[in-house]
Amino acid sequence: MASRSGFAARTLPNILAVARREITSRIRTRAYRFATLFLVVLGVGLAMLPTIIQLVDRGSSGERIEVVAGDALPGVDAAAAIQQLLNATAGPAVPIDGDDTPPRFTVVSAPDAETARQHVLDESATAALVLGRDDKGDLAFDLYSRAGALSITNALIRQAAGSIAIQDRLTRAGVPPVDQATLFLPPAFDVLSPDPNDPGTPNPMEDASTYLTGFGLSVAIFMAIILYGTWIAYGVAEEKSSRVMEIVIAAASPFQLLAGKVLGIGALAMLQYVIVAVPMILVLTFQGQISELLLGTPSSGPLPGVPGLNLGAGLSIEMVLTFGVMLVLGFGVYASLFAGAASLVSRQEDINQIVAPLTIISVLGYLVSTYAGTGMLPLDSPIVVVMSFIPLFSPYLMLTRLSTGTAQPWEVLLAIALLVVTVPVALWLAARLYRSGVLMYGQPPSPMTLLKALLAR
Repeated sequence: MASRSGFAARTLPNILAVARREITSRIRTRAYRFATLFLVVLGVGLAMLPTIIQLVDRGSSGERIEVVAGDALPGVDAAAAIQQLLNATAGPAVPIDGDDTPPRFTVVSAPDAETARQHVLDESATAALVLGRDDKGDLAFDLYSRAGALSITNALIRQAAGSIAIQDRLTRAGVPPVDQATLFLPPAFDVLSPDPNDPGTPNPMEDASTYLTGFGLSVAIFMAIILYGTWIAYGVAEEKSSRVMEIVIAAASPFQLLAGKVLGIGALAMLQYVIVAVPMILVLTFQGQISELLLGTPSSGPLPGVPGLNLGAGLSIEMVLTFGVMLVLGFGVYASLFAGAASLVSRQEDINQIVAPLTIISVLGYLVSTYAGTGMLPLDSPIVVVMSFIPLFSPYLMLTRLSTGTAQPWEVLLAIALLVVTVPVALWLAARLYRSGVLMYGQPPSPMTLLKALLAR
């Protein structure tokens, strides 16, 4: 007992000393501070992307669209109809002065196609839409625009043209305008379980917030593992290439060095992750208010006319706590293995090759989680259920199952318990690789090199 307590008394201080060295030496570097600032700006920009797209796409005085209808729609003001459809979908433009909010699109009639096309060329008009009839009598549209195929304005004009074409077909078929509005109402449609005692597995696509919650949290864990796991790998390879590892290993055991390095760099990684995540979460939470402040209307999503999604609707205290535990434990497993694998290479250029198997395993778990969360794979299939308990996959899959309500509390606790047991095992395996890798120079990274390091005494 005395020897065990003495071992513990030496091990913990050494681990903390190594971790403290990693934190103090890296947090002061310009690279860490610049990377943190860059990721904060990038994260906030991505969170604000729907609002930014609408802000950039909206002109300060609206956009001018010219319409040449000719005899295509007798008795109908095509310009007024298209303007109403476009502005109903896109919303108003950015206010200029005072409280007046001009329409985003101003649609006017043009005398002929050549004049309208010339106005698009000299940029006095954004686009020109020419209406006609094809051989079957259906409406046909020619759009003249300087914008590309992915232009939101062009997409809105195409959508408005489709609505007018449908109304025209219904009118020609003898359907009264009063009845046309009710033709496209969705029917009552429910998906029920064949077992009356089973409420059925929820379809994530029926609740976008449920899908986005599981998917978003899985993406967050995947990014943390790949980004910061590779960061740890580069840190180990850097020490080995500079021969610092040979000096440090004389003062502590491989296990203590690996544990301290994973703890220190992992703490910095999690600190950076929190610094980046908090502004993103705040922007996502208050994006409606921010959009209303900048645009005058709440954000409607990535494209005008697409309803906004409440990203926080699927979150709960249980979900947030599980995410935090899965993030820390999943990162601990992968970070240990990344560090052990990186100790086998002599050059930083070989890191991607040696950690490729771990990256592939992580990507596999992430993809299965994504497919299961979107309904492409059944959430209750044996492969999804079994993989959700395997420590290398459970951080992704168990979150997806929990967000969709297909995981029981005891299953989540079992997956967490398996991860807790796996972390020291991963550290032990990484320490064996680290102990052998410190003396391995010039050998190409390969499965045989990995096997020799594990079996070395």
